[in-house]
Amino acid sequence: MLSNGLKRDNSETVVEKKKKDFELIYDQNAQMVLNLCYRMTGDEQSARDLAQDIWLKIFQKLDTFEGKSAVSTWIYRIALNHIYNYFKQEKRRKWHQILEQDLRQIFTKEDHSLEQRSDSEESGPLSKLEKKEREKIVWRCIQKLPPKQRIPFILFRYESLSYQEIATLLNLSLAAVESRLHRAKQNLQKLLEPYLEEI
Repeated sequence: MLSNGLKRDNSETVVEKKKKDFELIYDQNAQMVLNLCYRMTGDEQSARDLAQDIWLKIFQKLDTFEGKSAVSTWIYRIALNHIYNYFKQEKRRKWHQILEQDLRQIFTKEDHSLEQRSDSEESGPLSKLEKKEREKIVWRCIQKLPPKQRIPFILFRYESLSYQEIATLLNLSLAAVESRLHRAKQNLQKLLEPYLEEI
């Protein structure tokens, strides 16, 4: 526990220690939590709302931290669980703001084709517009993946986590992570099939 060594009869000291502990971990991890929420939802307001709820939950659970893992890992797990529950409750939510990221690394084929473009084509306004629209299409398809596939996929592709790190955070076996990522890629390709000519 973060408040280790404090006497229970000194409630004021315990409370103040908890506040200081919270302020410290918030300062060190606030951006990480917000970035994670934003990557998972693609919507700034939803990300901020989620992050606020997550930090409230972290404060409430602060006394349960046992130091068996890094504080950042403990926070990450709480954040992922909360985001996953949010997805389950918001299945019908329509995403109005789409992350604008360079998604060229998703498919080797797409990456190769982009590299073949000339500098003049890449710098043209039409090319930039097409690239932006292509990225939006891919991201919309990612958002259509079921949470069990979407979360590991985003953690792997955009958070750069290893299979083992994903397994630890999601309390899954390595085999389960590999299976979910494999299904995510297969389903993403199927979702993108109607847009092949556009991307």
